[in-house]
Amino acid sequence: MKARLFAVLLAALFGCVASAWADCPPPQPGEQALQGTAVQARWQADPATIVVGQPFALRVTLCPADAQLLRVDARMPEHKHGMNYRPSVTALGAGQWQVQGLLWHMRGRWELSLDVKVSGSEERLVQSLKLP
Repeated sequence: MKARLFAVLLAALFGCVASAWADCPPPQPGEQALQGTAVQARWQADPATIVVGQPFALRVTLCPADAQLLRVDARMPEHKHGMNYRPSVTALGAGQWQVQGLLWHMRGRWELSLDVKVSGSEERLVQSLKLP
């Protein structure tokens, strides 16, 4: 009986999550996607190719649209350091955010992190990227 109840509750939970994500559009060509527990993020770099030592920006879309992008950062875990600059985050409305002032000064693996707030809870989405 307990196993059946657990299965029903698990199915209901996954059904709720699936229906919440149904309202989120799929990534467009050139966009990267991250999925957290309560939020999805899509981002695209500008310029599209990130180059060592060259500033770049990100266009970030959050779903649900009422989620807030609190901070964006990047670090190189193997080197135990991050960026030399702190990027700025600007709300554009309807779940859209502009992040400016990013610069990756070394080749290698970077971890991009997006700190978001949704429904009163904060969550960090992390993506590993290799800069050739």
